[in-house]
Amino acid sequence: MITNFSIEIPCLHRIHQGSPRVNHNISHKIGMSVELSDLIVRLDSLNSTATSRGYADNSVLITFDDGWSDVLSLTDYFRQAKKLQPVLFLTHDQILGNSSLLPLSRLYAWCDHWSVDINSIPELGITREALKSLSENLQHSILDDLEIPKTNSSSQVLSTEEIENLVDEGWIIASHAHDHHDMRFDEDEQLLQGLTRARIEIERAGGKPWLAWPEGRCTMRTCNIAKQAGFTKQFGLDIESGNVSHPDLITRKIWS
Repeated sequence: MITNFSIEIPCLHRIHQGSPRVNHNISHKIGMSVELSDLIVRLDSLNSTATSRGYADNSVLITFDDGWSDVLSLTDYFRQAKKLQPVLFLTHDQILGNSSLLPLSRLYAWCDHWSVDINSIPELGITREALKSLSENLQHSILDDLEIPKTNSSSQVLSTEEIENLVDEGWIIASHAHDHHDMRFDEDEQLLQGLTRARIEIERAGGKPWLAWPEGRCTMRTCNIAKQAGFTKQFGLDIESGNVSHPDLITRKIWS
């Protein structure tokens, strides 16, 4: 596959149709959910630009983080948008067949259900930034202590069967790391072991040895460790890793 990196690479999370509803409200407010018809207009523009420039088919990456089932609304679209190549960066649990929500998504679902403003959660004794710095297990433990329930996520995230169907449709799957937290402060050996395990598991599942850094956050040090772990491409975010100039790092832009 010939990939063209001279055109903008979007990073998408949630997709809603019409006005944001429950389970999308918070994501929309923090810029992580996009309306479907607006998204298709923007994708059409990318596809047209790639066509006019003579790019190869499937050469423009369209990336989706966290494995939300919202992406299923685009399966028909990508069949005819020949220049675009959808890529799913799956969580560690999804690769292993577990469809549980990430801790922050669990918190957002609770906020949506009880109409709690995401900006008021410091009143609970936590902040989003503080949670992001902790391992998934610690994040879940804090939410357990706050009696924020684990919701039934089976309809919100992709199942193993749905992932397999998308791969059959030509979608690429890749890794969103072994744990969803800010990894810039992890110890070298801890990070190397975790990323190596993540790379082995995504390749075992038939995916590419590509890594999307959780929260888009990385440094030259962590990029070098990911390369040592066997990842051939790494993906960050312009707002988080734009000043990191590692040769394997590709910068994306969040679309919302």
